[in-house]
This record gives sequence, structure tokens and C-alpha cells, in this order.
Amino acid sequence: MADDLDPTTGRPKPLTAGEEAAVRKVVQQQIIECLNRFYAIESGMWGRPINALILRTIIQGHLQDRLYDMSALAESLDLPLTTIHRKVQDLVEGGYVVRTKFGKSVHLAPTEQTRVAMDESFEEMICTIQRLYRGI
Repeated sequence: MADDLDPTTGRPKPLTAGEEAAVRKVVQQQIIECLNRFYAIESGMWGRPINALILRTIIQGHLQDRLYDMSALAESLDLPLTTIHRKVQDLVEGGYVVRTKFGKSVHLAPTEQTRVAMDESFEEMICTIQRLYRGI
């Protein structure tokens, strides 16, 4: 390990171009593997990727005390409003999202069932990250 340190600064020696490329390759592979596992978790919970994207956004808004209405959600995700209406209706019917009337707007929020499922999936995601980080 002492050979890895620069004797004048005491800091790690810079990597060679080949070492840097090898590290970058391993890190990219691990990130892709992690994303693929997250995708599999979400797909198993909510089906299509667009459903997961919409739910994640609604949950994030809920956690930040910034509830979305249909228009804000469409704008935030850069999706057509008609698509948002259709997908949100599917999510409401599936028991994942509730609509709450607030003045002239209708805000979207995750159901308790969705929040519990997301908490459980986060635990699984954390374990995935830890396994990948440790090379397991």
C-alpha cells in the first residue's frame, strides 16, 4: 500500500491511462448492473417504465411537500397531458395513486400501499448497491 502513495505528498499516486480506463469500465458495468436491477424491481412492482417514472415523480413531490396536478406532472416529465391523464387513471384504478381536490386543482399523491412498496423497494435497492459496492 505504501507503494501506492506519492512520497512527497503522501497522497495516492495518479493512475496510469490504462488503470484509469480499467477502473472506469468496472464502475460503468456496476452502475449499469445497478440500474438494471432497479428497473427489474420497479417493473415487478408497477409494470411499464412510464408508470414507474410517474410514480417516482409523484412520490418525490409528496416527500418534498410539493404535490403535482396533472398539468405540472406533464410539464415536469415532458409528456403529453393526454398521456398523463391516461396513465394516472390506470395508476388510480390499480390503487397506486389517489386524487385529492384542492381548490380548483386535483393533486396526486401515492397511496399508503404505494409508499410501503416503495420503502420496501428502497431497502432492496440499498442492498443491491451494497452488494455491487462490495463486489458480491
